[in-house]
Amino acid sequence: MSVADTKLHGADGSPPLPAAAGGSQPWRHKWVWVGAVVIALGVLAVLLGMAAVYQPLDLGGLDAPFPGMPPGLGVKVVNNFGLLGGDYYVPPQRGEFSFGLSIQNSGSLAGTIEAVTTSVSADDNTYPVRLAGPVLYTTDMGRPGVPRTHVLRDLTLGPGQGIFIGIPLRMSPCGQTTGWVIDPAFYVKERFLFFAHTIAVPWSMSGATLIMHDPGGRPGDPHTICAPQ
Repeated sequence: MSVADTKLHGADGSPPLPAAAGGSQPWRHKWVWVGAVVIALGVLAVLLGMAAVYQPLDLGGLDAPFPGMPPGLGVKVVNNFGLLGGDYYVPPQRGEFSFGLSIQNSGSLAGTIEAVTTSVSADDNTYPVRLAGPVLYTTDMGRPGVPRTHVLRDLTLGPGQGIFIGIPLRMSPCGQTTGWVIDPAFYVKERFLFFAHTIAVPWSMSGATLIMHDPGGRPGDPHTICAPQ
């Protein structure tokens, strides 16, 4: 065998593989996996970004007294120019009163209601109205018989599902006739996956606010209006 033959053939007589071709295949597989991981992480980041801002809850189509809860005394609609929209004037109340309205999931995925409050923080007592007890809900509105009610806590609503809620409230029994205060909304804490949001919800389907006298004073004080004993 000549020297030329030994350079052109392997030890077993087969043609040798080029060095570059033998070493490139593992690297090609590695970069395919790296590209797939990068794409997957990008898709995951987009989905997490969408989940972080997903807020499926919205007002339903009903606001009315909640079954079994006392309505406010002397509450009336104001600022309803042309009989459209309007706000609620709420005079001082002694004892519990309530508002009822419907909430629905208008999104394409399920969302969970963790709590309903009258302030952004449940410990904040500076708002003119505050919760007088647990918020209730029912799914029986419009059906025959007495609606069944439940405490609203960690309730999951699927796409298109809705509930009718009752919010029990308290406020100062006296207010100042020289000043006014407005409460624009109550607050719903909702959760989707592990993301939680607190959203402001108006007091009626038309976006009503609660208009009240500045709280404070006692019966007989000047410029003071109080609820009946």
